[in-house]
Amino acid sequence: MSEINFLNIIQVLVAIALIGFILIQRGPGATAGSAFGGGASGTVFGAKGSGSFLTKATALLATAFFIITMLIAIDASETYAVSDNAEVDLGVFGSLEDDQTGMQNSETVTPSINDAATDVINAADEAIDGAAVEVEQTADEVVTEVQEAANDAADELDQAIETAEDADGDGN
Repeated sequence: MSEINFLNIIQVLVAIALIGFILIQRGPGATAGSAFGGGASGTVFGAKGSGSFLTKATALLATAFFIITMLIAIDASETYAVSDNAEVDLGVFGSLEDDQTGMQNSETVTPSINDAATDVINAADEAIDGAAVEVEQTADEVVTEVQEAANDAADELDQAIETAEDADGDGN
């Protein structure tokens, strides 16, 4: 367990260093600034500037980060792995109580996967049936409203035609 803590500490330090080295590097557009007098800012790391040193350091830190991550994952998988002959507790186990004495019976109840699947399927069927009934009722209401609106529109059209005929007849 102390091995994981040591690797975690190293992982955090490498991550902080990696972030720092990435933030220090100049972007590809920074070389254009040297034409306007900004070229002297990179001379701290030598005549070539900081590009090659920072690039190599970033690559080394990234590799170290990857290796440490893999070591932590391998160690954790070995530490928390379940052996082949060990029983896995899924957290769904219960126990029966004796009705007469109130004491627990020594038998434990383990619900089967088939019972759980059947319960889920039954609940889903009920939900689907309920939703289907609601959809059917809503569709019936919408159809009724559309029919009423169509009938109202037809009545208004008939009245408009009669009004137009009366107006045409009065003008002749």
